[in-house]
Amino acid sequence: MTNTFSGVEVTQFFKDSQLPAVITPNDPDTDIVSWISGHIEPVQELVQTAGGVLFRGFHGSASIESFRDFCASFPHLLLDYTEQSSPRDKLDDKVYSSTTYPAEEVIPFHNANSFGHEFPLNIWFACIRTATSGGRTPICDTRRVLANLRPETRRKFETKGILYVRNYYDGMGVPWQEAFATDSREEAEAFMKAGHVAYRFHEEGSLILETRQVRHAILEHPKTGEPVWFNQGHLFHKASLDDRLKPLMRQFNDWQLPRSAFFGDGEPIPDEMIHEVFAAYAEAELQFDWQAGDYLMLDNLLTSHARTPFVGDQRLITVAFSELFTDYGPQFAKYGDASLDRPASSGESR
Repeated sequence: MTNTFSGVEVTQFFKDSQLPAVITPNDPDTDIVSWISGHIEPVQELVQTAGGVLFRGFHGSASIESFRDFCASFPHLLLDYTEQSSPRDKLDDKVYSSTTYPAEEVIPFHNANSFGHEFPLNIWFACIRTATSGGRTPICDTRRVLANLRPETRRKFETKGILYVRNYYDGMGVPWQEAFATDSREEAEAFMKAGHVAYRFHEEGSLILETRQVRHAILEHPKTGEPVWFNQGHLFHKASLDDRLKPLMRQFNDWQLPRSAFFGDGEPIPDEMIHEVFAAYAEAELQFDWQAGDYLMLDNLLTSHARTPFVGDQRLITVAFSELFTDYGPQFAKYGDASLDRPASSGESR
């Protein structure tokens, strides 16, 4: 593989993991946008093999404009960030900030839009400015996460899938207009209908919109054919609520929380099983410190990412996405569509 690259060294960051591969230029004056133009295919192959590639030490890479030009060099058009479950700022055309949660919070492992009916196959990160301390973006191999789960846990998720519940309240969480990147109810409804999302808008009260959608927990990679752990059930589940948000559990039942997750048929997912998923991620975790000008290109299905707390308000990590995957027919046929009507035995009412 390294013979297909010119002017750079290709190494491993970690001795015992091929993730991430690291590409550094032999000449520190090498422009990353010029260099990538002659190495698109081998870089794509390396990402698919290793799960992700870290580009480090290239000249002039610590700018949003350079980052966008780099990402746009690849064959697939950059994507808008749609069906948002967390807040981001738009920094340039198709370039966004990383999730803008408070600096003291941990953002657990996840794959971009893995709860959706369409999601990007590629995700890029760029470190424009480092934090004073902290602010890493841990990564892990989703194939390893899957292997870390007990066979019975894997079978349960594979058989039933995951039901995601979202309730959009006035003044609480991401507004539906931001989530669907539109102020038009008609456009949002068209998106939800296309994605087999059951929904209901409310004209009165604090609850504005409720949605439910059944998705995979384990997905076959469309290019490699490998099974990967690809979902956000652990993030939507009540067991992941931090202490600051736990009072919500006294205000709402499980189906009324702003976000919640069940097995695809509405059966509750035991807290212990969610703890097992978090432990599977922790065992596979890899961390490194950002350097200004670093770019990280990940296969969004093979590799999950997270964020550690940080100090300093100057930290700026930018994100871009590409190559939308929408071949979802088999998944819908396997798990069926979600419904807004659930029996009381499933936990809908107290």
